[in-house]
Amino acid sequence: MGLAASQARFLAITSRKMNCEFQSMQIAQQKLSVTRDLQRASEEYQSSLNATKLVWDTVDDDTYDLSYDLLMQPSALNEYDPYLITDSQGKIVLSTSMFEAAVAAKVIDAKTGDPIAKRSMGNDDSTTDGSRNAFLYQLGVRNQADASTIEAIKALGEKGYTASGVGGEIIDKTLANSFTTNAFISYLKNATYAEDVTGSDGSVEHSAGDAIYGINLVDLIGSDKICTTTSPDKNADAGKVIITKNGAAITDTNELSKLTLGDIVDGSYEMSGVMSASDLSAIAEKILGNMANTLGMNNAANVQGLNVDQESQDALNNAYEFTKALLNATQTSSSGGENTYNSVKNAISTAQGTNSIVQGTNNISSISLSNMLKSYLTYFAISMEGYENGLYIDSDSAKDSSYVTDEIAYNFIIKNDNAMTEQDALNADFYNMLYNQLCMNGACTDTMKQQQVTDSDYLNLALKNGQLFLSTLNNDGYYYQGHYTASGHIAEVQDEDAIAQAEAEYNVKKNQLNYKEQSLELKMKNIDTELSALTTEYDTVKNLISKNVEKVFTMFST
Repeated sequence: MGLAASQARFLAITSRKMNCEFQSMQIAQQKLSVTRDLQRASEEYQSSLNATKLVWDTVDDDTYDLSYDLLMQPSALNEYDPYLITDSQGKIVLSTSMFEAAVAAKVIDAKTGDPIAKRSMGNDDSTTDGSRNAFLYQLGVRNQADASTIEAIKALGEKGYTASGVGGEIIDKTLANSFTTNAFISYLKNATYAEDVTGSDGSVEHSAGDAIYGINLVDLIGSDKICTTTSPDKNADAGKVIITKNGAAITDTNELSKLTLGDIVDGSYEMSGVMSASDLSAIAEKILGNMANTLGMNNAANVQGLNVDQESQDALNNAYEFTKALLNATQTSSSGGENTYNSVKNAISTAQGTNSIVQGTNNISSISLSNMLKSYLTYFAISMEGYENGLYIDSDSAKDSSYVTDEIAYNFIIKNDNAMTEQDALNADFYNMLYNQLCMNGACTDTMKQQQVTDSDYLNLALKNGQLFLSTLNNDGYYYQGHYTASGHIAEVQDEDAIAQAEAEYNVKKNQLNYKEQSLELKMKNIDTELSALTTEYDTVKNLISKNVEKVFTMFST
């Protein structure tokens, strides 16, 4: 190869080599950028694992994502009490439409948001006089309240307008109450009976429905089937039962007709009969069914009880079947007796220590009504929560049983006897509170907050950051502003949806960056290969040029 050609080749190789080295530097920078992007994506993902959201927790432990409508529209979830979103000045943050309704009704000033109306119900056709009815009308115009709901509230008249929320009487809307065991038993014992009525023949008349949680044993068993002595005549009293308390016969049938479930579960009541165990079991099963229905099984009419949802309804049914099975288990009285009195006493004594029927001598059978009711309540608790609390029923031994009535910390959930359930009144109370509070505190005029407050993400962030607050109803009938955690319903929980979305985004980003990194690695390998070949050729051509130059100098030096 000539010297000129070698030099040209050398320059070309040098140029290509420099270009490869430049590309290698670019790829190295890109790889560094990919590494930074991957690290940033990883940090963002790690940060998202701490993402939380606010949820609304109901009395049934159901949770719902927090939203403006959930707080500011009447529903069973908020128990028809408005949970008012307020700013740092205590003014209510209404949505744009609701703010416009309050302004149009002349309840608040459009510029300042201050209240300008004196609280009043207003006429049915009120539209702009600042009254409650005017506010309802304007809400309806803007589709913030259903027309039929508004008309139903107005139809209530004076009964439908109260000072609720500003110290006035509050409608009891709590559909369920929680009682610890002792409080629950006391609640059952304090059943209220109607006044006794004296019949034309001088007898005292009353019915099984006189007490909410009462049990009329006279009506259930039949007055002609009740014996009031523990010394029954085995012939004349055959087929009759004796109701005893701590082994002593109850002689007053009026007392038997006015027992409560609280009396029975808190005492020691027994039922004995001059009959076989199977015959006594049939009577006990009838009494058990009455107890179960009194506690809410089968959705018995006018019964509150433990039946607050489908789960508790199923638990009541299960408890009935399990307890009824105990009535098929028969024990023998520990000792006999030469007469019916001793047979009754011995059978009662044995029955007090067991959960099943006792068959004694002289055709005497006995069962503890108190243990039967305790067993029923225990089976109910087991059906609701399983065996986690260590509850257990031993058919042969009350001593070896673990009754729920002995667990003082257990919580019984019952329907509230006094809760208001009429829909029109519930809706009226909600809007009365909202209107009354607007008349007291006014509304926020920040248009940005009005527009964004209906966005769940903004609402969550603003409440968590302390930009917005909640004003909630207190026991004294007034609203007080506080942190969202004081509401009793709102909780901050891990945002599983946000975490799942962040994980999916991270995986996509990571795969993209990994693919890009692999592509760069391949390009880098190709360039390294090319650079290695160019370096070899570069050295070869360089040596060739060097030899040619040396040969020329040698030739001309001789």
